[in-house]
Amino acid sequence: MTRSTVSSLILFVALLFGAHVAEPQKNSPTAADRERQRQSLAIDLARAINSAEAAFKQHHGTFATWDDLISNGDFTDHGTKWAPDSIPVVSHALYGPGPEIVPGWKLRLFVTKNGAAYDLLLEDVNDPKCGYAVSSDERGLIRQGKFIDCAC
Repeated sequence: MTRSTVSSLILFVALLFGAHVAEPQKNSPTAADRERQRQSLAIDLARAINSAEAAFKQHHGTFATWDDLISNGDFTDHGTKWAPDSIPVVSHALYGPGPEIVPGWKLRLFVTKNGAAYDLLLEDVNDPKCGYAVSSDERGLIRQGKFIDCAC
């Protein structure tokens, strides 16, 4: 190899490594980003429960309790079929009997005596300051809220 070829090769390698070192580092998620992710999880989970409830009513004529949804295989320790794979944190979650159905989220699901209606409240147990929660019912409408005195 000629001296200029070796010098060019060394310069190329130095530039290659220099460019790699000079790449900007990805910032870690901010508190606001983590908060939005947690809220998105709650909303997506409420959607999954609403979908499971609609299917249960179609097949059984009434809405289901959480125990019914667990027994029916809608929510298991392997996940749920009621959330798309594009939302793996919901579709592949490890669901349990409750009241904390997934880590950090407590479900209160009330079905009327005749099974014609239901109300669900999904509360963030890791937010004692503001009490973030989502709620829904048999109409499939999802609301989100916090304690009224929370400044957040």
